[in-house]
Amino acid sequence: MPHVTEHRKLPKGPHKLSRDEVAGTQRARLIDAVLENTGRRGYVATTVGHITATAGVSRTSFYEQFTGKQDAFLAAYRELTTEFIAQGVAAGAEAATPLEAVTACCDFLVDYVHRRPTAVRAVLLEIYALGDAGLEVREKTLRAGEAVFDRTAKWLRATDPTLPAPPPFTARTVVAATIELITQAIWIGTEDAYSQAREAVRYTWLLGLSGHRGIEV
Repeated sequence: MPHVTEHRKLPKGPHKLSRDEVAGTQRARLIDAVLENTGRRGYVATTVGHITATAGVSRTSFYEQFTGKQDAFLAAYRELTTEFIAQGVAAGAEAATPLEAVTACCDFLVDYVHRRPTAVRAVLLEIYALGDAGLEVREKTLRAGEAVFDRTAKWLRATDPTLPAPPPFTARTVVAATIELITQAIWIGTEDAYSQAREAVRYTWLLGLSGHRGIEV
């Protein structure tokens, strides 16, 4: 397996990077290493030593960035989920219609998971190992996903005023179902599983937005 942070290594020998630039590069490598190790070993089995060894960063540098393993994992969780949601929204924003936006966003979601299954597994599953601290940050992520659904539903009703607003908890239902579908795709790990997840996620969002209307996926 290639070193997950190889592309973020500092240049060998003298360089003109500032202290802040060096610290930023080290932090990025540590974030990668946190996700890689927790996604493969599980949060409980991962140690600071595993993280620093994967990142190629000293323990001193690690503790200059984070207070400990939990702090590092929460930082990695926030970074990945923020990136994931922002890029998904950007993919949908280029579409001409709400339904095309849903297709683009859902396809991006599954493709992203396909490219980074270990990191996404860490975020989706290992967050529970942190107890209340993990549940709190997970709730914020779920609400961010629900906000995307709600904005899309409002956009769809603007283009079709006859479409009723989704009932309460529809956004939470759709987001939770999406998480379950992509988790299953990661677990199975085959091309067919990702293909099925792509169709199922797309259908789930369209069903949540359109309700009982017939939907062509």
